[in-house]
Amino acid sequence: MVLVQEKYKIETLDSKSGIKSLRINSLLVHSKYAPIEEAKKIVNSSYKKNHLHILFGIGLGYLADSIIEKMSESDRLIIIEPDEEVYELAFKFNKLSITSCPNVSICLGKDLTLFESLLNSGFQEYMGRFTIIETPNYQKLYPALYKKCLEISKDQLLMEVINNNTRHIFSQKWQENYTSNLYSAFTSHNIEDLTGKLNCPIVIASGGPSLTKQLPLLKVNCDKVFLICAGSTINSLLNEGITPNLVVTVDGGEPNYTHFEDIDISHIPMAYPLIVHKKIPALHNGKQFTFNISDHTLMNKWTNKLLQRENGFIQTGHSVANFSLDIAMKLTTAPVALIGQDLAYTNNQTHASGNKGKYGIDKEKEKQRKMYYTEGYNGEKVLTDYVFNGMQKGFEQYVNMVGGQKHRLFNCTEGGVKISGFQQVPFKQFLDSYCKVSKKTTLIDALPDINERSNEEWNQFRIEVEELLCIHEEIIHLTDEVNTILAEIKENNFLFDTISNERLSQYENELKEYLHNEFLFYILRPVIFKVQHSYLEQDNESFEDSNKRVYNKTSLLFEGIKESTKISHSFLLELLDKLSENEKKRDKNVT
Repeated sequence: MVLVQEKYKIETLDSKSGIKSLRINSLLVHSKYAPIEEAKKIVNSSYKKNHLHILFGIGLGYLADSIIEKMSESDRLIIIEPDEEVYELAFKFNKLSITSCPNVSICLGKDLTLFESLLNSGFQEYMGRFTIIETPNYQKLYPALYKKCLEISKDQLLMEVINNNTRHIFSQKWQENYTSNLYSAFTSHNIEDLTGKLNCPIVIASGGPSLTKQLPLLKVNCDKVFLICAGSTINSLLNEGITPNLVVTVDGGEPNYTHFEDIDISHIPMAYPLIVHKKIPALHNGKQFTFNISDHTLMNKWTNKLLQRENGFIQTGHSVANFSLDIAMKLTTAPVALIGQDLAYTNNQTHASGNKGKYGIDKEKEKQRKMYYTEGYNGEKVLTDYVFNGMQKGFEQYVNMVGGQKHRLFNCTEGGVKISGFQQVPFKQFLDSYCKVSKKTTLIDALPDINERSNEEWNQFRIEVEELLCIHEEIIHLTDEVNTILAEIKENNFLFDTISNERLSQYENELKEYLHNEFLFYILRPVIFKVQHSYLEQDNESFEDSNKRVYNKTSLLFEGIKESTKISHSFLLELLDKLSENEKKRDKNVT
């Protein structure tokens, strides 16, 4: 958001203590008696250790200096200063310590794009532990900007809570799905092989309520488009006799599996990342395409190593539709249209007809999901929530990312929220303009159902899995050794003596070598997160309290590593069983 630049009357004056004070539009932003003492008093009552601090207004820098004096390495400061002239005065009259502090960022001017970006990373690091400190009278001077800062902070906090809940809920499931799906993925096709192979329009069908009115038109025109089904929309399409050309599914949870458990869609090609619910690829006996997720860098390296190829990656997103859009843009050079992409509770409904997840919205559900109204497709107000807002931002960020290709993006939902950057046209107009001839046979149709692998490739796959099992077993052994040392430290009143520290250091270094391969990335994330945000250093900690805190933090870490590794080990054993069965079948075929 860019606010209109206003002209402010800015003047410095001498305070009674002999240092400069500041007045803006006749309002004092520092004391005219003792500015530094005033700043210290404000900061002493507002500062919070192990927090992200947001200072609204730099003034002449006295509050910023006071915050930095109290900050530890675990703190961070973001300063918002709307006026460049004030910022220049701060440097002129005060040797600001912000220039030499690595944990300080400054957002200058009234464009809050940088602030939003810094908050995004800051909230991930601090899990919403933040406090806002206001330089006196800045809220009165810049009320609209201050209000916008609060709104952005609230939105970012809620999104981080949602994202963190997702990480915690799905971490173990993602590790299980990933390990299990390696077996199906080994004979899948690479999504990269399809890049640029189509020249026909693509329609992405999502499951929003507005899809229902689009289904009749889609049915009579589906031979003229390449139709991608976004996840759970599959039943809405099949119920109308519409067969998509590709199903994309991403979600690793049980609810996603329920959409597929009672249907056989082996005749429809499927694309998925390895974190998708493990039963979905296992049930599908047709053409499969796997892809890496762009920001899962560490696991992507493992995928490429275990599948023995460079698997193509797809841009990450908050929903399967975000992934589907990037797939569509990679597949074709023609226009791409969204339908059913409401991102809102159109007509107080969650989904289109035929979707297993469909239900109505009442006041109680509005309150539970913290729903609110936002700008709609036709300029009206529509009911949405923060989960949908995350998906909407994902689409809008994607528009910026594709740059010169955004002319190919159309939103033909005719309902729900307005997605900035997409051309809004009725679905019929899109079909009439771009979908005039029947599409020809695609490369997908010509591919075999199974990507056959040689015995040598299968054997190498098994060797890699067996090596991972050995690493898991060594990690479990080392954590047992660490826990034995920690028990001795506890018996010794939590005293970390020289011998204990040396032994701990030895085992920790060995563990780092094994954990460096990052195969446990998914399942260890909540462990690391919990350790980072538990047993935080307190002000004026005694020697005994410090030792006890370090003991508790260390114990929490290694117990978490041990239990997570044991769980992952069980997933690998199941994969090894599948490989053993496969080996028997291959041996039988040879004889």
